[in-house]
Amino acid sequence: MAELTPNERLQPSLLDRLTDNSPKAEIESRDERVLSFRKLRESVIRDLEWLLNAGRLETTEDLSNYPEVRHSVLNYGIRDLAGTTASGMDTYQLEQMLRRAILDFEPRILPHNLRIQVSQNENDMNLNSITLEIEGEIWGHPMPEHLYLKTVLDLELGIFQFPET
Repeated sequence: MAELTPNERLQPSLLDRLTDNSPKAEIESRDERVLSFRKLRESVIRDLEWLLNAGRLETTEDLSNYPEVRHSVLNYGIRDLAGTTASGMDTYQLEQMLRRAILDFEPRILPHNLRIQVSQNENDMNLNSITLEIEGEIWGHPMPEHLYLKTVLDLELGIFQFPET
């Protein structure tokens, strides 16, 4: 198989490139510098978990005088969902909040076909949980990789966790 050109290689995220997994090694291995689609997918899922489990600054601070901060890393995350009830939740508003956070902070997911769906299971309202589905494409060369994630969010804990794929 022919070697990929620099433009065709999938690179790790900036955080992964700055993290030294082998501090004693003087030269970074090729596996550390170039990603497979599987590793790319794993890192996107990991970073989505981090994003959706982080609290936004604007939930504790008034940012109306600082509109640029709303989309900056200072406001990374989403509002805390722990303690909210499924029956009183506006699913459309939650979908929009999740979409905005993903578009602002996960550039590897292509925006044109990102789909977020939040649903409540009518039969399990006493469980106080919601189902979250995220569907879209992860940027890749020569073609994007399909992404589909589904998880159940327990609103008592407010923690998003995607199953291993």
